[in-house]
Amino acid sequence: SRRGAVSVAVTIARINMAARLFSTARRLVPIADRVLVKRVEHKTQTAGGIYLPTEQKVNEADVVAVGPGATDESGKLIPMEVAVGDSVLLPEYGATAVNIGEEEFHLLRASDILGKFEG
Repeated sequence: SRRGAVSVAVTIARINMAARLFSTARRLVPIADRVLVKRVEHKTQTAGGIYLPTEQKVNEADVVAVGPGATDESGKLIPMEVAVGDSVLLPEYGATAVNIGEEEFHLLRASDILGKFEG
């Protein structure tokens, strides 16, 4: 179906973007349970087909890099719940902005991520 093909195309585009962003951001490796994300830029398309950036702040981001995870009291590693390429919902505030080259990323703890988009 068309909807399924569009969904697959969007997923492939996000994975390709995450790979490109990861190659840009590989100089910064998050430690412990921290996650490096790049906010998604939503654009509005006019009737003539021109894309316009939206003025509102978007809380959706793609995961670019993840740390190894936190450790519990006994020293056992707690695995991360997100992986590179995941699309996540961020809190409105709390992430640390990080500029790498000309790209802006955000660094936050995995526990601060509100949810993960599927599909």
